[in-house]
Amino acid sequence: MLIPLPPALLALALALVSASAQAPSDPPPSRALSMELCREPRLAGTRGSQRAAEWVAAKLEAAGWQAQIESRNVLLSLPRSSRVTSPGLFERRARFDPDAVPTGDVPLVLAWAKSGTATGEIVDVGRGLRADFEALVAAGVELDGTIALASYGGAYRGVKVAMATEFGCAGALLYSPSTEDGPAKGPTWPAGPWKPAYDAQRGSILPLTTAPGDPSTPGWPSPLIGQAPERAPLTGAALAARLPTIPALPLGSADAQLLLSALAAGRTPRVTLELDMRVERRAIHNVIGTLLPTTGPGGDFVMAGTHRDAWVRGAQDSGSGVVSLLRAAQRLGARYQDGWRPEHELRLAFWDGEETGLFGSTEWAEAHAGEVQAHCLAYLNGDACVSGLNFHASGTPGLLGILSDVLAKQPALHPVQTEAGHEPSILDQWKPRLGLPGSGSDYTVFLHHFGIPILDFGFGGNPGGGYHTAVDDFGLMDRYLDPTWQGHEAAGRLFADLLAEFATRGRASFDAREAVAELKRTFETLNADQPELDLAPLLDALGELGSQVDKDPAAGAHLYARLALESGLPDRPWYTNALWAPGAETGYAAVLLPTILGHENQAERIAELASHVRAALK
Repeated sequence: MLIPLPPALLALALALVSASAQAPSDPPPSRALSMELCREPRLAGTRGSQRAAEWVAAKLEAAGWQAQIESRNVLLSLPRSSRVTSPGLFERRARFDPDAVPTGDVPLVLAWAKSGTATGEIVDVGRGLRADFEALVAAGVELDGTIALASYGGAYRGVKVAMATEFGCAGALLYSPSTEDGPAKGPTWPAGPWKPAYDAQRGSILPLTTAPGDPSTPGWPSPLIGQAPERAPLTGAALAARLPTIPALPLGSADAQLLLSALAAGRTPRVTLELDMRVERRAIHNVIGTLLPTTGPGGDFVMAGTHRDAWVRGAQDSGSGVVSLLRAAQRLGARYQDGWRPEHELRLAFWDGEETGLFGSTEWAEAHAGEVQAHCLAYLNGDACVSGLNFHASGTPGLLGILSDVLAKQPALHPVQTEAGHEPSILDQWKPRLGLPGSGSDYTVFLHHFGIPILDFGFGGNPGGGYHTAVDDFGLMDRYLDPTWQGHEAAGRLFADLLAEFATRGRASFDAREAVAELKRTFETLNADQPELDLAPLLDALGELGSQVDKDPAAGAHLYARLALESGLPDRPWYTNALWAPGAETGYAAVLLPTILGHENQAERIAELASHVRAALK
């Protein structure tokens, strides 16, 4: 009888085989970095995450950067044990010790799910969006006390659990259909890149659309380790009101299909969820690398970041971001040692606790709010940024110009037809248009809280089912997602060259004329699609704003900070961007005009926003 290897040992064995079979005698440096980084899981709050922080800091210092580990005391949600069973169909049990050394594989978990036991009949709620629940209610389906079975997609997973709670469900199970990223797509790991039927997408269900970061310190920083907090964290009812209130777990596609098949056969399976979660204060560790200009510290800076934590070993999410930024650090460090100096300070951030709710970046930025608002030229983000060679990007209008200029100097990663004598570049492979960023990654606090221009980019194109699973490991990257490691090398070059270009241009990096023109086009398109909105007052105000920055482009510096609402969005004061924001019931995707769409008195709200835009540069 064959005994299957544990996932960690299987991944190590395949990595060793892959390493010995690798064709090039001298593979790109990013390959060795990824292999080192992914030796053990890096869940925030565990020893594995701390060891990875120390490893990153050492790599930065070896590359010639100043490196600091800033550790903060935050509230975390970590699994202790779980059990999900449906009599006659399946039973799954798991245990986890966050203090184990080495850190073990993180079991299927939804961070911040409520500890306790929930038993009820399964109800298929589709994707678990409001429309799905409303359709069930309209059809006369009784939801009180049931266990919602929802498929991933269409919204942030926390929205699905919140909807299940609102409609009276006692618990929730989330799964990805096999047809989306599992066995129905093709061979599963290790024979192929797709997700095995037993694995599932881990994740956080913290309500990010209210305020990301430590839920006990919404809007102010969590304390540094060993220091008293600037403001007491929330406790008791005030904290409980910010956290999910029902048990919830991810489920593999095989078990989900057993439940769906029973429902299709006219049976109504009962399911019991038992969940024991630790909710306690623990340390997270941000690593900040600095390369100073000749003028020294204290002036403007440009920052690039990625998260270092992962649900398990996370070679793509976001080991690929960590490796890419380290390659950028090595490239810039070598230039620095050769005598080059940036004209403005460069910073690299390797955030902790992103997966549990954007903790590291949010708490750091809130703690350094004055410096960020006054001196941060832009924030560049790379989250799970390599899984192929096709470039993609989103970002705030006003940064397309500098991005395009840098992309035009990056060699193309695959054949592209160009004019004779023109050296193909990544720009030739990409339609130069930035989509508006919503949320779900570490740029959120910079853009939506402080109004800092951001870029979020990466290289994709190779499919797979490793997202938030135990198979997102070095072997998956090495064999399927970036087997030549050219995606990582290209991302490292791009980060390095963008940082250098921002440092050279300084505040001229942001093109306010481009920003206003693109925003005006965006809302003209919206008004054409929804003429009943009558956005004429807002469009007129944007036209006037455009005339102002045409006359004095420098006046448009800090444009988004000036356009931010001091009191924040209605019911979401942490979010200050009135032009677009993460949707309250999408979580990730951006929605336009969050103070207007979906609200009453739209004409009055449009007039208020138009007045606010007119006052931005006064």
